[in-house]
Amino acid sequence: MAKRGRPTRAAASKRALKGVDVDAVDPLTVLRQIASDTSAPASSRLAAAKALLAQGGRKKDGGDGSENDRISARALTLLKGGKR
Repeated sequence: MAKRGRPTRAAASKRALKGVDVDAVDPLTVLRQIASDTSAPASSRLAAAKALLAQGGRKKDGGDGSENDRISARALTLLKGGKR
């Protein structure tokens, strides 16, 4: 018999990301969308704005710097289903 009730975080994430190409997701774009979404909780908007300010738009080797940003790296890891 299948377990009933609330799904685990892993199961919910897997279902939410079904059909999404996580390699094509730009973490900075996601952060910008969250920061500008007036319907999002203020704490989420503030966290996104802080992450964007911490990133500072720095560019290294022609990239956008997101590959060297620990927040973006963590976001990509989580999107790919890993914990670390």
